[in-house]
Amino acid sequence: MDKGYEKEGFATFKIKSSVANKFRKYSREIGQSQSMTLLLMLDFFEGNNISPSENMGPKMQTLEAAMKKRINALIAIIRDIEQNQTLPTKGMLQAIFEELPAQSKKKVNHSFEEAFKNLTKNQPSLSKTKPEIDHNDIRKVLGRLKEVKPSFGKPYWKLALTTSEINHLKSKYHVYHD
Repeated sequence: MDKGYEKEGFATFKIKSSVANKFRKYSREIGQSQSMTLLLMLDFFEGNNISPSENMGPKMQTLEAAMKKRINALIAIIRDIEQNQTLPTKGMLQAIFEELPAQSKKKVNHSFEEAFKNLTKNQPSLSKTKPEIDHNDIRKVLGRLKEVKPSFGKPYWKLALTTSEINHLKSKYHVYHD
């Protein structure tokens, strides 16, 4: 029996037998009584402010277009983040490693400390004009790198340093530009 409607009586409607058969079949498909099926239909039309004589085509197409616009906006936001935040960090890291002396293919596993020692030895003007590179700072920066693998787009590296840590490094190494 229908919950909440047990004590109510029944009323009859005059409808065509083909329509009644179709309605009964539909009621069985959704697993509801005929009264509850009709009540669900009425609630749907009233709740969504839709007339049964209206065509749903344009409304569905409008909804689909709105969803596509939102998805495109999200993609644009992600691309903007990638270009303005990820690629500059990647560029800075590449610039650091491009200054390293050429390595032989056999000696690939040497540490970053050796590479930076070679860098300062091979470029004496760098060590005279700028303070000596603190290897603890390099370890700290490299230790805070995390690889990010987005759902779409290429994987990239994220540098997780606080603003105060970055400002400390800028002042220590006399970097005054952004």
